[in-house]
Amino acid sequence: MGAGPDVLHLTFALHSSRMRLKAIFALFAVYAVTAAPAFLPGEWKVIVQPATEDAVEVYYQPVSPVLLRSYEGIRPFQRALEAAERRAKAFPHDLAPPYILHEPYRLIAPYVTTRGRELASPLISGVDWPEGVTTPYAVMPQVRPAENSQAALEALMEMKGGPIYEPQVIGMGIRPELNQVVLSTNAFDQDLRRRLAKQYGRLIAIEWDPLARPLRLN
Repeated sequence: MGAGPDVLHLTFALHSSRMRLKAIFALFAVYAVTAAPAFLPGEWKVIVQPATEDAVEVYYQPVSPVLLRSYEGIRPFQRALEAAERRAKAFPHDLAPPYILHEPYRLIAPYVTTRGRELASPLISGVDWPEGVTTPYAVMPQVRPAENSQAALEALMEMKGGPIYEPQVIGMGIRPELNQVVLSTNAFDQDLRRRLAKQYGRLIAIEWDPLARPLRLN
């Protein structure tokens, strides 16, 4: 038998309370690290330490935007994103990883070369089958210049002895919206920021969460 509505409501309330407490404690930690963090509410992001010529950016995200968005009507853009990702894989030196912007939905197709702009521009169309109903779609990508190519970001992800082996790093992944590889950490220092900048330049950013725990592999 499933949980009743009162139990579900209590579970959701407890989860929400934990998220709020986590955000409060983490924001205290933000102020302990820097006296003047830059809040970017539209991105649900706090710039803890901005990027400089010799140090990478550190940011904190109190709440993931994934939990706050409505996804109604997104399927055509998801199908178009899949096609744009195939383009980026096929031309990794010309294109950067694409992504979807919300409110309203837009497919962003970044490019790093003149040829890449032409490759990213064509309309993406096809047929989807939501709930068994044949539905045609057509999405025009919005092309934008980017600094880091698909090839450069993937090479960093696959690099032997790369940034994932830094002792403070507990995770790593490509963030298309940032056009960077983002390292997850629950602690950082200025030596780490400078070392990453010296070795990888603007390919790297740090997402800091003081309450994050490393994944344990059994």
